[in-house]
Amino acid sequence: MATKLPVYAYYVKNSLNLAKIEQKNVDLPLFTLARKERNLLVYQSGESQYVCVYSFGVVTVCGIEDKKEIGKLLKRFAYGEELEEGKDPKIPPEDYAIVIDPEQPESVEFDRVQMKQLTLEKLLLVSHVVAQSAAIDFVERRIADTQQTLERLHGLLEEHGKLVATNTRSILKTVGMSGNMVHFMVTRLALLDKPDITWEDKDAEALFMKLRSMFELDDRFEALRFKLEFIKDSSETLINVISTKRAEFMEIIIIVLIAVEILLALVGIM
Repeated sequence: MATKLPVYAYYVKNSLNLAKIEQKNVDLPLFTLARKERNLLVYQSGESQYVCVYSFGVVTVCGIEDKKEIGKLLKRFAYGEELEEGKDPKIPPEDYAIVIDPEQPESVEFDRVQMKQLTLEKLLLVSHVVAQSAAIDFVERRIADTQQTLERLHGLLEEHGKLVATNTRSILKTVGMSGNMVHFMVTRLALLDKPDITWEDKDAEALFMKLRSMFELDDRFEALRFKLEFIKDSSETLINVISTKRAEFMEIIIIVLIAVEILLALVGIM
């Protein structure tokens, strides 16, 4: 008989302090710490319920479907307090499923991964990829918002020939955001790295690569890098426009000051 385990990944914030989370949950009832790695804490309840907390800001919940229970777990492992009764998690999750069926061939599909037998290592590989996908979703939303802002600014520049109601600081923040997003994806999210188990187990490596392909992590990463480069170039163009405008304004002020000084000198001679 087939068994289905839902997997939900929630992006929480840029990073989670695993040391504080572990310390807070030392005496946690029902869930016990099953695995501890440099960037990951794995808590287990029973045989098939897991919570994986990633340092890059994502919490995955495996084997639990009750939204109230998930909300409480998110508050405990991500926010430090329980959700109000009856309140669902605010963050839309990335969802997937693990189906265990000894009689069916193993496969990776768009909404599930089919396995003959579940091990903790396999579950963590699935959780890892789904968590990365959830984090990429967050980056994609941030970039989409930034692109809309830049589109509005370029529209003002095209219509008026100048930037209206904007300043260099806000555009510099946009440039900084693009750099931080690349750093987040490469360093914190470790999109270019493989889990340690994949170096030791060929089957684990094959599963990991199939999952990455199914979630299109590499293609999405390259698309985001292209968009971030575009945002950076657009922001620098806007900064140059503002700098030129300020330079022209300073030149006018200098000319006015020189003119005033000449007038005062002439008045003094007279």
